[in-house]
Amino acid sequence: MGTEWLQRGHDVQILSTGSWSRAASSMLFHVLQQTVTKQRTQVTSVGVPNLLQYSFDDDEDIKRAVEDLSHLAKDGSLYVIADEVGPDFESHFKTFCDKLLKEIPCLYFWAASCYHRHASSGWQVKCLTRPLRSPPAVTREVEQNEIMTVDRLVEPYDQRGVPDHTDGPPIVRLYHRGEGHERDCPVDCVTCGHEVASLLHSLGVGVSEILTSPTAPSTPISQTPPSLQWKDVMVLSMEDVSENSGMVRGLRNESIPIRVMRICDLEDVATARSDVVWVGNGRHVRGLERKVVIYLNHVDYELYARLHIMSRCTSQLVILYAEH
Repeated sequence: MGTEWLQRGHDVQILSTGSWSRAASSMLFHVLQQTVTKQRTQVTSVGVPNLLQYSFDDDEDIKRAVEDLSHLAKDGSLYVIADEVGPDFESHFKTFCDKLLKEIPCLYFWAASCYHRHASSGWQVKCLTRPLRSPPAVTREVEQNEIMTVDRLVEPYDQRGVPDHTDGPPIVRLYHRGEGHERDCPVDCVTCGHEVASLLHSLGVGVSEILTSPTAPSTPISQTPPSLQWKDVMVLSMEDVSENSGMVRGLRNESIPIRVMRICDLEDVATARSDVVWVGNGRHVRGLERKVVIYLNHVDYELYARLHIMSRCTSQLVILYAEH
């Protein structure tokens, strides 16, 4: 929809409602910028995408967002896209939408969230419940989430609707216990970092295949890119991760090219610009996808981890369990 609006010459406001939506919003902004670059050679008048960032768990920020967007309206019209809207269980987003509509009567607004109770009254709502991101093995882990099965704050999956040619790689389950393991949680354990590094090496992450001539096997003729790059991997916790965390030190000890994710890095994370393994808080990667996702379990956050971390995985899911 954003592309269509831009092609018609309308500016598109990409709205981030909090830290949980920064990465998804940055990715949208990047995609629409690419659209604009291509369209400028074909269309005489093309709109401009703008990225706006707020924190909707703050009433003052909601007020500021309404004021800012009101000033950006042209001839009483405004075009807005917001992904991963929130906060999760609050009515702040509804409040914002109601206030914005009073200020801008000709409002074109598309929004998305995995939580199905954010829409204001009168909005057209479409629930998308077919599990298309992850292979069945991962989907079965995600759908055990009580937010889906009991609370119904997120609609449960329905039938996939397309053939499953494979179940996907089996879930790899590692355990934070035994000799050498430190502290209570995998994120604090150097030994767990060594074990995760060993797993990544066994998957061949970052390893290029060297092709040789059949007539001269000792002579390399070309080198293919690795089937799995470092940027295809994320190591995620539901807690903040520091440079001094045991997991980070353990990965670095084994020469894994990692970076600890900060809010200021989310554009880089979203666009996968740097070929590194990102390690950080799973709350910051909603809307993103990676082939390999390693979840550092913490028993206090299991409810959210299935929904916001495991569901990011498009191939190999690894769960590193904490002590119970």
